[in-house]
Amino acid sequence: MDFSARAVRTRLISAAPVITAISLMAGNTGLLLRRGLHPNLETAVGFLWIASDYALRQKSRHPIAAPRFNAAGVILGSLLLSASGFHADYVDWNRVRTPLGYIPAAAIVGFQNELRRLGQRLSASRSGIAKLVGTALKHPYALSALMSAYGVTELMKSALHAHDRGLIAISAAYGVGTLFLSLFDYGTKGSRLDEASDESLTTQSTKAATT
Repeated sequence: MDFSARAVRTRLISAAPVITAISLMAGNTGLLLRRGLHPNLETAVGFLWIASDYALRQKSRHPIAAPRFNAAGVILGSLLLSASGFHADYVDWNRVRTPLGYIPAAAIVGFQNELRRLGQRLSASRSGIAKLVGTALKHPYALSALMSAYGVTELMKSALHAHDRGLIAISAAYGVGTLFLSLFDYGTKGSRLDEASDESLTTQSTKAATT
């Protein structure tokens, strides 16, 4: 039974990049189609975010570059949408603030390698608080998923309240992507589950560079 559960978990971790990318792409595509394809900023940012989500599909081959490309796309799109809230005669503060909420979780994904290294150093500290912070930083994808979960939950609550099946499906896609994103913190070492580490990241990067 233990072997079977471990085998299932290993398969889920291996499939996490594909499932996450497809789920987030489906959610963003759904929102894009709901708003309609128009030659405007929202459409351009929608396609940018879809391309950024696809980058996560390459996480296994490019464990450092792929998350950074994803984060760069999300952050750039968020800043563009936020800037569109400034007008010549007034400022739409809701328009300015809302897209900025996506940036912290994306930044964690982009700097996941640096955060994990910092976490490893803090974990070796004698301070209990530093060790606690270090343990959290050693799981940057879980932190990012946790931050994203609030927005996904609010979106689902709104969809359920409005009985909007399309938005419910979009929220569910985001939810699946967010859930599987947390599995990025783990990898496989031989036949054993292994927490992602600097050594494993370096090994994967070397393999990717030589293929």
